[in-house]
Amino acid sequence: MEKKEKMKHPKGLHLVNVTTVIQNFYAYGIIGFMILFFTTGTSEGGLGLEKGFAVTLYGYYAAAGYMMALIGGWLADKYLGLQKSIILGTLFSCIGYIALYFSTSELWTVISSLILLLVAAGIGKGNISAIVGALYERDQVTMKDAAYSIFYMAINIGSLFGPIVFGLITDSWFANVANDGKIVSYGYRVGFLAAAALAFLQFAVFAFFAPTWLKDKGKYPTASKAAKKSVNHPLTKIDMDRMKAMAVMFVFSTLFWAAWFQTQTSFAILTQKAVDRNIFGWTVPTPWLVSFNGLLCAILAPVFGAFWVKLSKTKRGDLDTGTKMGLGMIISGLAFVVMVLGLNTINGDVESGMKINIMYVLLTYVLLTVGELFLSPIGMAMFNKLAPAKYASLAMGIWYLTFSLANIISGYLAKLTVQLNYTQVFTYIGGVVIVLGAVLVLLKGYLNKYMHIDKLEEEAKAIADAEEKEAEVA
Repeated sequence: MEKKEKMKHPKGLHLVNVTTVIQNFYAYGIIGFMILFFTTGTSEGGLGLEKGFAVTLYGYYAAAGYMMALIGGWLADKYLGLQKSIILGTLFSCIGYIALYFSTSELWTVISSLILLLVAAGIGKGNISAIVGALYERDQVTMKDAAYSIFYMAINIGSLFGPIVFGLITDSWFANVANDGKIVSYGYRVGFLAAAALAFLQFAVFAFFAPTWLKDKGKYPTASKAAKKSVNHPLTKIDMDRMKAMAVMFVFSTLFWAAWFQTQTSFAILTQKAVDRNIFGWTVPTPWLVSFNGLLCAILAPVFGAFWVKLSKTKRGDLDTGTKMGLGMIISGLAFVVMVLGLNTINGDVESGMKINIMYVLLTYVLLTVGELFLSPIGMAMFNKLAPAKYASLAMGIWYLTFSLANIISGYLAKLTVQLNYTQVFTYIGGVVIVLGAVLVLLKGYLNKYMHIDKLEEEAKAIADAEEKEAEVA
């Protein structure tokens, strides 16, 4: 059980969360219309790129964004430090969105703009997650779980409201609308300017408050000469054991997200085609159901964070990482079971004209969100806890790589609905995810052994003692 004096979140977490809300507000706002900007005709405010090329370009851009986090993590660990990486990332975002504002149908203008945004993603995406862990000592296991749950809430607040506001910017406030209500041209370019302004706001807030709220946390590649000595030793057997545990979690997390990302593909198509989205005479837009997940995350994430802290204070103590993540997979697998039950109400025939009650979809999203909160913030916290100190930021880049790989796998799973049918595919996915979750729970003894959680307090004390001795000498 963690010491009571350590059961309080530092002020720096508030700064990280505020800047995270801003970042995800504009990032997810842009995601909502970037592909439309690429494909919409030039007379309507877009670039008029060929649709097949635009989709391929965007797909490579999205995948590369997660992969660039690996390079950004390495740079932060080796040269920049977390604080400087985040500051540079926000500036590159600002410049990248301004470049998109001025981009034309000439391909080099688009590619150069996207490269700037990829640099921003590389040095910012994983490192803002890593700095959450840097705020805590290595032995503050439960507090890190709770902190990442709160951080997850910040991500989802931004991702919930960003698309709504940016949708109004592009389709209403700055769109050219004819008298009959038809949009003549969209305000996509104004959306990029708004994103640039918000990126600069994020830069200003972080740069102004970091010196007092974060102080030296994540300021340098290594916090001090003493810390440098402690983190730059060759990898020990404990380090290697932990990396094995991280590899296991990496595989399970990738498979979890491959299933979860069906919400963006097969779920969306099914919902559009065969779900009764009419509520009191109003038809719920399909994309809003994805936002429902963001709303649930924003509401439930702090609840889960508080629950983990409260559980750690009980005689039994907190649940171990393997159990939390395994339960998350089982709960998410049950979400697919609910969708199968909904499909059974129309005999599995999405072309029949019959409609599935929307409550099946809402319950599915509730279960997926609960499963996500059991797994995702816990996984982020675990990668931060277990990574060798000199690879802490790189580890967060590896965590984000799970999303990139999962997107690829998810695409193949979604294609199966064409060859088979939704009932079969969702049954297979749900069954596999439930079994994988059960396996992960059964593996908790193995994982606990290789995580060496009991050594974290000892390691934290060694670093603190070394820094104290250095301060005395100075």
